Amino acid sequence: MPPIVPDMRPVGRPARTAGRILLLACVWAGLSIVLGIAGMLSDHPPAWLLWPTGIAAAATAAWAAHTAAAGTEGDAHRFWRRLTISACVLTLGTVSHAIRTTLAGHPMPMNTLSAVCYLGSVAGTAYAMIRLPHPPRTWRANLAICLDIAIVGVASAVVITHFLWSMPVPGGPPTGGPMPAGDMPPGPMPQLGLAAGLMLIVLVTAITAVVAVIRVGITGAGGVHGPALWYLAPLGLLAPISWLIYPAVRDWPHLSVTAIVMPPLGLMFALATRAQLRHVDHPPVRRVGPPWVQRWRRVSVVPVAAVVVTVGMLVFVTLHLGFLPPGLAGGSVALTTLVVIRQLTALSDNTVLVDRLEEQANHDDLTGLPNRRMFSATLQDRTDPVTVAVCDLDGFGTLNDRLGDARGDALLRAAAARITATFGPDAVVARLLGDEFGILLPTGAVLPATGLPGSGPPAPLASTTGLPGSGSLGERLVRAFRLPLQVDGHDLLVTVTVGVAAGRDDEVPDLLRRAELALKAAKRAGANRHTEHTDEMDSTAQHDADLAAALRRGLDRGEFRLVYQPIVELPGGRITGVEALVRWHPADGPPVSPAEFIPVAEQTGLILDLGLWVIETACADAARWQLRHGVDAPRVNINVSARQLLDPDLPDQVAATMARYHLDPDKITLEITETAVFGGGAALNTVRDLRDLGVGVALDDFGTGQSSLTLLRTCPVTTLKVDKSFIDELNGTAEQEAIATSLSTIAATLGLRAVAEGVETREQAIRLEALGYRYAQGYYFAKPGPAALIDAALDHTPATI
Repeated sequence: MPPIVPDMRPVGRPARTAGRILLLACVWAGLSIVLGIAGMLSDHPPAWLLWPTGIAAAATAAWAAHTAAAGTEGDAHRFWRRLTISACVLTLGTVSHAIRTTLAGHPMPMNTLSAVCYLGSVAGTAYAMIRLPHPPRTWRANLAICLDIAIVGVASAVVITHFLWSMPVPGGPPTGGPMPAGDMPPGPMPQLGLAAGLMLIVLVTAITAVVAVIRVGITGAGGVHGPALWYLAPLGLLAPISWLIYPAVRDWPHLSVTAIVMPPLGLMFALATRAQLRHVDHPPVRRVGPPWVQRWRRVSVVPVAAVVVTVGMLVFVTLHLGFLPPGLAGGSVALTTLVVIRQLTALSDNTVLVDRLEEQANHDDLTGLPNRRMFSATLQDRTDPVTVAVCDLDGFGTLNDRLGDARGDALLRAAAARITATFGPDAVVARLLGDEFGILLPTGAVLPATGLPGSGPPAPLASTTGLPGSGSLGERLVRAFRLPLQVDGHDLLVTVTVGVAAGRDDEVPDLLRRAELALKAAKRAGANRHTEHTDEMDSTAQHDADLAAALRRGLDRGEFRLVYQPIVELPGGRITGVEALVRWHPADGPPVSPAEFIPVAEQTGLILDLGLWVIETACADAARWQLRHGVDAPRVNINVSARQLLDPDLPDQVAATMARYHLDPDKITLEITETAVFGGGAALNTVRDLRDLGVGVALDDFGTGQSSLTLLRTCPVTTLKVDKSFIDELNGTAEQEAIATSLSTIAATLGLRAVAEGVETREQAIRLEALGYRYAQGYYFAKPGPAALIDAALDHTPATI
């Protein structure tokens, strides 16, 4: 993993300004603390002592919001522009309040202008938060969010109202609440009006701020950075805090609660601005999925906490007073009602969610068809005679690599639609895995007329085996894909290979396995065909399973051996190379033919471990011959399977093995089949990586697979091994020898070594030399033998033919 380095991108000008604003806000806060302490130590501090820093802090908040607005766009710009207006209104109210206090020479309550400005600032801030856009949601999600916000709002109103009513107010009675009418002194503003006005400001400020912050926390902040909003969240607590600290500071005339809370307010604005502008300069990686869901889960504990706090307060008040005041009782009823509705909504949402999860668990996301889980469950529930078919798209992997994943997905959707239309509503069509589809069709199902080749008019599924039409089902599916599929405006001709199984009663649950066995048999026979399940397939599958287990044990016990068949130079017969061939001699049984265990190793993936052992052993012998014979040491040919070529670690494994034995790369040739690399893709890339190591690459059994002259240009081969079937036709007519002659000419023209395989007679060897072949291999020269026999042959001069 690469080391994590700090982000060194340059910081924009607004962000640098935000840093200066934060420093200035800290200065005002620190200066306010120093002046406040100095005033407390003085006998007669002036009443206006803290107001200059308070006004400066409010103005700094307005400057901070303006800077954030200048550095953002869209929704974030509008949000910060509204906050700028609110902060300016707040500053105006603070200035008005400070002037009144300064002119009076002693603490003065807010006048009408200050009260209007404070309330307007709160309303503007709440409006700015509520106007933030939110991502689209379902009506259920909207209802749940509204209920959560309502619960928080009611709980906050109940708690804050009771708390404020119990606190003393400026000019009010010490027990809290407004002063009784009989105790009101004369004046232009009665104390009752003062207390009510102050309480209204605090109550509206606290509840509005709490509801606004919770709304933003749950629904999202649009383009505004989340941490910036949470820096602003404590603004709603400033009014209740000022009310709370009033009794503690009322004895010092210079400690006006309004002037005290302004520096923290400026600091919050400065921090929020700095967080917002740093987010603009260094945006995070976009998250996948709806982020409001994650925020909702994180903030959804707030309604629960609000309810717990409210219930705790109600219990305390009831125990303390002996009764529940009417206002609290009404609030508790409203809160209980909202909680009940929210729980009912949650239960309904859970039911919908469970249904949706069940739907997703049983259906394929790409095609919308049932998946393997649901298909298997359907088979478990059936006892009536049914037919099951399993098909896959021929060459889909190559098509997907060439066309890309997006068009490959579109191809799968088109294939799913074609299969569904082919068998109609009576069939159960499922996507089992990748490009593999399953079809379940009951006896007597009426197949629709689709207009596709071979569909014919609507008719019941015919039967060829005494069970519900297994033969006709496979045939119909193969014919259905004779027309191209429409994929993104293009015609793609794709064929299918099908395995079919039919049964009834207790056989039905096992039909999927049988159909997949039939599919494997069909694919071994070729493509674009269908095969029905037989009892022999079950026997073969069991045999292969037992063989695979024995193969694994054999690898662990060291039961495998390598034998080598010489490759000789014509006409002299000198050994120039050997082909490594693996043999298996189980400790508890007779030898097993490679033709029997190699296909099983391919199917199970054990070929990777077996192939790695072959490479290790062959390289060890090649290194020993290189050390002993030098430049005359034979080149060792090692067979590599198609499954091994799909392993991206193969080149590194070969390189590490050669390095471990100090083996020259030109002493190793890897033999591959034409089929393994004909489609290109990952296998061909692996071959190129191997060739880059310096090893040779031979096309084995050339001429029998998917031969193409283009392959000789795209695949970096160095040797052509001509198949034995062409050698058997030598010494016949010119027509019979034509292919062998042409292959020799092509190899010579392209600078490749041509090796004739399967030479069994002297006449064949002589004829091959006459046709231009310089290398040959076969029983005529030597049968495969252990490394010791190759040592003995290398020590003697071979006879000429």
